[in-house]
Amino acid sequence: MRPGSLGSLRAGVAVLLAAALAACTTTYSPRGDEAAATAVPAGAVRVYVTGDIADCRLRSVERAAARLTSQLVPDGATVLATGDMTYPRADTATLLACYEPTWGRHRARTLAVPGNHDYVDGSTRDFRRYFGLDGVAVSDEFVAYARRLSDEWLLLALDSNVTGATMQRQVEWLEQTLEAERGVATTSGAVPRPPRCLAVMWHTPLYSSGLHRGSGNHMRPLWRLIDAYDADVQLSGHEHFYEAFDPIDGDGRRRGDDGDGVRQFTVGTGGAHLYGFWRPPYASRARVLQYGVLELTLAPGHYAWRFLDTDGRVRDAGTATCRRAS
Repeated sequence: MRPGSLGSLRAGVAVLLAAALAACTTTYSPRGDEAAATAVPAGAVRVYVTGDIADCRLRSVERAAARLTSQLVPDGATVLATGDMTYPRADTATLLACYEPTWGRHRARTLAVPGNHDYVDGSTRDFRRYFGLDGVAVSDEFVAYARRLSDEWLLLALDSNVTGATMQRQVEWLEQTLEAERGVATTSGAVPRPPRCLAVMWHTPLYSSGLHRGSGNHMRPLWRLIDAYDADVQLSGHEHFYEAFDPIDGDGRRRGDDGDGVRQFTVGTGGAHLYGFWRPPYASRARVLQYGVLELTLAPGHYAWRFLDTDGRVRDAGTATCRRAS
């Protein structure tokens, strides 16, 4: 085959692939009452979620998409970062050169989990130091920790980059933590009561309509464990788009809008190049190919979400009750 013919063939394949990906893209249209901004209710906290963030290889810091997404988050707000903080890797130099001028303004209020790009030569040393996790993570082998977001909401941060014996130790820590949290006091110490609502985050999603689907299968035992303890929300990144599911169990069975099961949000829209969807193996409620952040309002016994893109539009929104709220 002549070189020109080969180039034409590759271009044709690329066009067909792009068309196939675009054909599988859907967006949920929220009702007006769902999309409207609201004040934070009494006893609630509002957090912002995104991942796959800072990439300054093709654009300057001033023109990076990460700068636009960082401006969606109010000063002083808590950020849940789902990993892959900088590209091509999260070493100290790249964090300071690309992440710090964009999302660095939120660093003091950021709770982060590592993605695959946050491991440098098999270590998260620079990532842990930059985000102040050396005294927070429960092990030197993996990045995992628990944090009370409010009296009613517990966050568990886990590491999806480990396997084998190290993963087994993380599973054991998770089970012990879930069991212990059933009887701890509130942050105020007033009433010994476990949190009624549970959010869990790690980088690689178990369920996905993206090109990396299947790469999170090793997280299925953790999913089944958090499902058994009535987790409400699971947050991931890794895929460079936004995708939201209705509650789903560890075997991929959809449980309905408010049924038993964990609601997964994939938020890989912080600033790295976006890519499209493939044929979804599981039905998701929303798929959005835009830069943006997920706004979560975590109230006593229930929560609300809105996905905000950098054009100021609400692309997905909804409310749900915590599974243990009754």
